[in-house]
Amino acid sequence: MPIFTLAKYTIKGYIKERILLVVLIFGFLLMVASYIMSPLAVGAQQKIVVDIGLAAIPLFGILLIVLLGAGRFHQEKEQGILKALLVKPITRADFVVGKWIGTVLTVMMVMTLMALVYLFVMWLSGAAFSENIFWAIYLAMIEIALVAAVLSLFSSFTSPLLASFFTICTAAGGHLSKDLLGFAERFTGTVPKLFAHAAYYLLPNLGLFNIRQEAVHGLTLPDGFIGSVTLYGLFYTLTVVLLSAVIFRLKEIH
Repeated sequence: MPIFTLAKYTIKGYIKERILLVVLIFGFLLMVASYIMSPLAVGAQQKIVVDIGLAAIPLFGILLIVLLGAGRFHQEKEQGILKALLVKPITRADFVVGKWIGTVLTVMMVMTLMALVYLFVMWLSGAAFSENIFWAIYLAMIEIALVAAVLSLFSSFTSPLLASFFTICTAAGGHLSKDLLGFAERFTGTVPKLFAHAAYYLLPNLGLFNIRQEAVHGLTLPDGFIGSVTLYGLFYTLTVVLLSAVIFRLKEIH
């Protein structure tokens, strides 16, 4: 199928850019940060290691998407690869979905390696393993698929710089979406309130994918939480990917 051919092509292109070096950098920074910060919290060294690792994995994943995804799309356009691909029996929707799948799979592979490094560091530090730690890594990967969809959306109609900027803003806003309703109550004007409410419902609620505190402190997740968050993430992601394909189909390629 054209979609999976494009996904394979995308993965090969990313591998040529030596993204596996990110894993080595991640492991080095994680071990150094854990070593430096652990003495600052006497009696909570293991929790520090768990907290830093679970925060770093999705952060590195988002940075990979932003740094690689938008630039790759623009590079293919500038080199004429995109136009050559679309001459073949490949639709624009195939291109968008294939690029998204390839980006997500590549970043997930890197995140899996980072997770293995993280679990190894946990084992060295004597930190306790819990089910929530693995759920946190799983939800981080769902979040990455969503952020990659957002990048595909912005890349379909704007420049790499703006696509990266808008994606970072969306990711940051998504993690602060709960605060938007609180801000809305403080506004006196109607327009700011409407804007805050619109942003709350339009932005992805990325805070749902962050269960770092539950993993660090061993808290129990609500019944059905993982399933409902997974469904929310998949629905939002597929909606954005579909919208990206529609916009890209309407755009002229020179």
